[in-house]
Amino acid sequence: MKESEFIIDHASKFSKEEIASFKKVVLDAGEVSSYTFDGLIEKNPILLFYPNTKDIKAVGALKIPNLGYKQRVFKESESKAKHSDFKYELGWIVCLDKGKGIGQKVTEKLSNHLPIMYATVRKDNLSMNHIIQKFGFKKSGNSYDSSRGDYQNNLFVKEE
Repeated sequence: MKESEFIIDHASKFSKEEIASFKKVVLDAGEVSSYTFDGLIEKNPILLFYPNTKDIKAVGALKIPNLGYKQRVFKESESKAKHSDFKYELGWIVCLDKGKGIGQKVTEKLSNHLPIMYATVRKDNLSMNHIIQKFGFKKSGNSYDSSRGDYQNNLFVKEE
């Protein structure tokens, strides 16, 4: 991804309209509830728009998760990593143009933005389980039941 092919910054740097556009993409994809999104956006996460905020083809974020959620994910996965070592969670990656490698580009850009983060990926999303490991993430612990549906998640951590 070239620098001109994306916009990445803290949520506070985007307009209300741009945040609303981001929110619509992730809500429409079923990645988050409106209530949860609003609470997490107040924490000023890092957002990525591809290629820009007007003609969105994909989005992603480095979220600052709620403490209880983060504690639960690390506990339920039986991870040896300490949840307190991780401020950011890679997520809300949604591609509107499927099959063009954009999701991998978004994942790469966000993964390289900071040295330490974690991510949860649906166990049955074999493509994303593979992609995330290409960018320095390692599976941590065991698959665990999701609280959002009838599926399991994997926890991945990236530590410099």
